[in-house]
Amino acid sequence: MQSIINSIVKNRNLIIYIVLSLITFNFLYQKSPIHSTNIGKIATFISGTSSSFSSSVSSYFSLRSKNQKLITENLELKKVESKYNILSQNTENLSILSGPITSAEVILNSVNKNKNIIVINKGLSEGVNKEMGVISSNGIVGIVKNVTDNYSSIISLLNIDLKINAILKKSSTLGSISWDGKNPKIVKLNDIPLSSSIKVGDTIITGGMSFYFPKGIPIGEIIDYDNSSLEGYYEIDILIFNDFSSLSNVYVIDRSDNEEIKDLLYE
Repeated sequence: MQSIINSIVKNRNLIIYIVLSLITFNFLYQKSPIHSTNIGKIATFISGTSSSFSSSVSSYFSLRSKNQKLITENLELKKVESKYNILSQNTENLSILSGPITSAEVILNSVNKNKNIIVINKGLSEGVNKEMGVISSNGIVGIVKNVTDNYSSIISLLNIDLKINAILKKSSTLGSISWDGKNPKIVKLNDIPLSSSIKVGDTIITGGMSFYFPKGIPIGEIIDYDNSSLEGYYEIDILIFNDFSSLSNVYVIDRSDNEEIKDLLYE
């Protein structure tokens, strides 16, 4: 015990410096948008670099199974894309997955925090940019937050700060999806009025009223709801189609109409 105390006393200046530096960086991250973005990029690069080696090692030993899974996911994605392209030719005039799609591997992921972040092995050099939507063959994953040349961090659907525009597939009733930080398999569907007809098993999809996702990307299905609220809205539990605990391959989608829409809104 005495040796530990002596060591702390001997290195007290270094310890004080480190503590003050951490406090300073935290203050800059919380208060300054510019420093927050730069620190986020640095964190993304460090996380990507440090995780890439361990991911490569584990990938080598499970290469056959992962390749088979990737092939299966690509096949499923093509089926979904084909279905959406057919829809887009109909009178609904949907622009589903009309832009480029970039496949990526998940190298860092978490599901047990309030603000979960995913890191993938694709960045600016592969055409990935901030605020692009991310999906898998099972549905939505999240939104790109920070990007370096070779890595990107994604705000996971399992992040209490993220809200996704969503609709009931059968009726197109508009709502929003959010996570309450509890069960990583269940999210909440908000703002659905009690006048709407819903039932367990109803499918929830993206509503298309955002810059991130086109209309029709799967999210999950209703497993429970409560209509006793005095505020006039259901409380709805959604079982998400994605299993975030085993997420390994994702697709970054680029909505080609984003810039044109933004020009109309902000000109």
